[in-house]
Amino acid sequence: MPPHNNYRRNHRQNNFRGKNYRRGNYRGGSQRRRESRNNDPTAEIERWLPELRLGKGKIVWLVDPLSAIPGEGLLPSRTWALARALVAAGHDVIWWTSSYSHARRIARTPPLQIGDEEGFSVQLVATRSYNSYFSLGRFTSHRKFAREFESQALEGLASGYLKRPDLLVATLPPPSTVDTAVRLAQKVDAELLVDIDEWWPEPLRPMIPGPKWFATLLASITFPIIARRQRDSLQSVDAILAGSQTIKDAVLNTVKPPPPLKVIPTGAYLQDYSRPPHFIDHVANSRRDNVQSTDSGHSPFAIAVAGDIDEKSDIYLLTDLARSLSEKNVNVIFHVVGGGRWMSRLETAAPLLTGSCQIQCHGRVDRSRYVGLLSDCQAGLVLPGLLSRFPLPVEASDYAAAGLVLFLTQATELADLVRNAHAGLITDNTADAIASAIGPVTADPRQVARFRQSARKLAEMLLDREKLAAKAVVWLESLAEVDHAESL
Repeated sequence: MPPHNNYRRNHRQNNFRGKNYRRGNYRGGSQRRRESRNNDPTAEIERWLPELRLGKGKIVWLVDPLSAIPGEGLLPSRTWALARALVAAGHDVIWWTSSYSHARRIARTPPLQIGDEEGFSVQLVATRSYNSYFSLGRFTSHRKFAREFESQALEGLASGYLKRPDLLVATLPPPSTVDTAVRLAQKVDAELLVDIDEWWPEPLRPMIPGPKWFATLLASITFPIIARRQRDSLQSVDAILAGSQTIKDAVLNTVKPPPPLKVIPTGAYLQDYSRPPHFIDHVANSRRDNVQSTDSGHSPFAIAVAGDIDEKSDIYLLTDLARSLSEKNVNVIFHVVGGGRWMSRLETAAPLLTGSCQIQCHGRVDRSRYVGLLSDCQAGLVLPGLLSRFPLPVEASDYAAAGLVLFLTQATELADLVRNAHAGLITDNTADAIASAIGPVTADPRQVARFRQSARKLAEMLLDREKLAAKAVVWLESLAEVDHAESL
């Protein structure tokens, strides 16, 4: 990878980040701001000055081959939210994505009627199909996307079909996308932001097929290569969005010196979820007697388990949990929503369960069905799995948006949020421990109402995806405001 192009970085006019950022050479503003930036090169600029907003009509290219796009019937992705926020701020947006849907495992075909409704356009780049999260086919597909994107973009610019972007926003993963975005940004003199939703390569470890010894051997060979390429690419970017504090810490430990860095969680679309009608205001003082116990035998306590059932998931713990709850005579039904390679195993095991606890598998569903299923539940379980390092699962944000009691088993950033908001319970990672936590909750409707109300408030305050995306755009614009102030 090429080294830092500091001349390009420090002397470009009209950029998103501002001239002389790495040297801390700021003219104007208060002495305190200058001192804080000099002492902390990662200091996040949030000036929120509407009179100094970035000029309208900037051209922004989003490069994300993995996320769901409009028209697929899936929940809006992180990139989708950012595209909407950029359009709302007055910028022209093109989203470059793969011709193969990572989420649905099917080919996408043009034309895509997206621009009129969403305000941004989507450009498909021809790639190959794949079936496994960790396979040569997947990485080959990602490399092909990167090469074809660069070629298609340069041809479009040369012919006049496309206008030069002011800003590139590339997602990580996959690393190959960022590699290409670095080269293209230098060729077309554009700023480059990297949006990191998952820190590779460690989350790939449980996805490696075969016996444990083979996974260990393959990881020892491939992971250092992935990590090195990822580090080299990030050394050449202008700014970074991190999906969690954990990712931010990883960046700070890897990239020296770090570029401007901002934590923006993915969150959930609160607009999809209405506040549950049985919420109790001031529930601690409520005397309502018409709220029935969820363990009364009339209807089971419904718990959502969302996300793909695959190498990342501990499905055996879920079945053990169901048996443990049945032994305690707790009336619970788990609604499992998602696809994945191991869903068939769960579908086979679920009908064999006996007792008071059931597992109902719904498979992969569209957006409206997904929202409906979560809205009909009372709690959500973040399924303990092999990806214990994933700090803020998207499914948990959906649970909070739907106002569900959150049951967690991992000491992550999410656990801290839930604990501080009093929105659920964090237990040990065993079936008996989880069952012991769920049982008393199902028998206490007042506690359920308190947890659910707190979960919804948590989503409204910290996990509203549209507000988070707008915050990301304002932050980008604030970086440009520094450059604007210098030119005055």
